[in-house]
Amino acid sequence: MPTNNGFFKEDEMVYRLNNKYVDLSNNLKNLINALFGVVDENTTIKSEKIDGFIKPDFYIDCNGHKKYVSMKTGRATSVHQELVKNFVLFLRELGISKKTQQTILLYQYGDGTMDGSGTKRFEYEELRLKLKQRIKEANEELNRDKKILMKVVEHCIYLGTQENAIAIDCIYFGTYEYGNVVTRRQLDKYFRVKNWDWMENLHIGPLQLRPHARYINKEIKNPYRREKIEIFWANMTSDLEFISSRYDY
Repeated sequence: MPTNNGFFKEDEMVYRLNNKYVDLSNNLKNLINALFGVVDENTTIKSEKIDGFIKPDFYIDCNGHKKYVSMKTGRATSVHQELVKNFVLFLRELGISKKTQQTILLYQYGDGTMDGSGTKRFEYEELRLKLKQRIKEANEELNRDKKILMKVVEHCIYLGTQENAIAIDCIYFGTYEYGNVVTRRQLDKYFRVKNWDWMENLHIGPLQLRPHARYINKEIKNPYRREKIEIFWANMTSDLEFISSRYDY
């Protein structure tokens, strides 16, 4: 069974953070300063991993105040998954039109239906061509209002959908040795001023939509995976580097 190296990096990060501030590496001090501001050097920092499918991977406790961190490593770009019909209902509550909801379902199942009952599943490029005009119109609607974008960002990046959801305070991209800290304040500034009008794929801001599994020309071994939509941030690494250097904490 393959192992997830990200788990080991999170474990090591938490282990290294459990120390006095004065004994932390400069990189970890930067993380603490970004979240808590000026910290007394004798302050003992505490950290613990968080179990469950929620957005934060661990918390940091400084003088009884907790901050929640989502840690990203490697090249993975997926930031959120859920049943596509639940995601469509979420967009419906935000006032997204019925036609755009249908476009998302047509794109998800890729077989000419909105419930996955079609007999032929189209290759990705063929599907994009068939839905080109609908995707263009959907993108125009999904990206017209920054309030909708920020609701989607909260849903997919900050908070998630679990009953025991806890919102993140920052994204940390890297390892304990080196990484970029990006706070929610920085992310909010970036999302509110940037536009992604050039992007042709089905997207909301920088977040692109795709099915968790397409099963093109193959047996559907796990129907549940086909029902799940995946939200991914293709340029996450470079965007986080830019945000961390461009915007103040």
